[in-house]
Amino acid sequence: MSQAETLLEVKDLSTHFFTEDGVIPSVNGISFKVKKGETIGIVGESGCGKSVTSLSLLQLVSKPGRIVGGQILFNGADLSTYTNKQMREIRGNKISMIFQEPLTSLNPVFTIGSQISEPIRLHQKLDKARAKEQAIIMLSKVGISNARKIYNAFPHQLSGGMRQRVMIAMALSCKPQLLIADEPTTALDVTIQAQILNLMKELSQESNTSIIMITHDLGVVAEMADRVIVMYAGQIVEQNNVFELFKNPKHPYTQGLLNSTPKIHQLKDELESIEGNVPTPSNMPIGCKFHPRCPFANEKCRKHEPPLIQADQGSKVRCWLHDEKEVIGL
Repeated sequence: MSQAETLLEVKDLSTHFFTEDGVIPSVNGISFKVKKGETIGIVGESGCGKSVTSLSLLQLVSKPGRIVGGQILFNGADLSTYTNKQMREIRGNKISMIFQEPLTSLNPVFTIGSQISEPIRLHQKLDKARAKEQAIIMLSKVGISNARKIYNAFPHQLSGGMRQRVMIAMALSCKPQLLIADEPTTALDVTIQAQILNLMKELSQESNTSIIMITHDLGVVAEMADRVIVMYAGQIVEQNNVFELFKNPKHPYTQGLLNSTPKIHQLKDELESIEGNVPTPSNMPIGCKFHPRCPFANEKCRKHEPPLIQADQGSKVRCWLHDEKEVIGL
């Protein structure tokens, strides 16, 4: 990929939840960049902070959670300082999001057409008739053949795959610069999943849209991403381009994720797994957050938390196995 202009830069972002039992850190000081036209994959097990990261970018973290530190620089402007009114100009317009479950994201009492038309009218200042035509064009673009009929349908009348296509049409209707996709294909069968991924890829290439793809599915990452961020316990533990990460994973957690993925050319009686469970945010281990599950953990890992370091060109890793490298800033 060429040295494209940076669209989004996240600096030391932290999001905590303030509960009756105390402060629970969900995202802890993460930093990354997204270039224009680039697709970033964010992977990790459930509870690692992927979704909270994506919601933080749009200031959609619900109470008792809130951003407690860091910057979210979008085209140079810090979104973490924006008011809710200012964020409404950004959400669905410059940055759109496809949520995990389309049935709960679509309003059941409004037609598909009215829900797609509303952001078009709001952000593109089109009248009702022109907004309707634009919505029908978008429904056609996402592979819905009977777009005019679907425009008048309600969400419960559509299949899961159709609803997800509607969500993508809605997310792309205002030609956003950045699309955040949170587990966009989780509930879909493999055929529909492949169609949705191809559709997102085509539409992003058409309009040079950047994508943040949040998933636990490494197959989706291999298909879609230019670069990969691996998260564990609210931190980034590894960053690399997609080819190098699959070819030469550096963090033991990344190695475990890849080893636990079935491979058609390596059929085994049993799949490998990562021992133990993700620690709860309220009860994090001292030292490296992964050390209770790591086969390579030593005394240093148990006592001291490793920084994110430059392992080699383009690769960053949070692991004492690479502590001879220079500690870097992003």
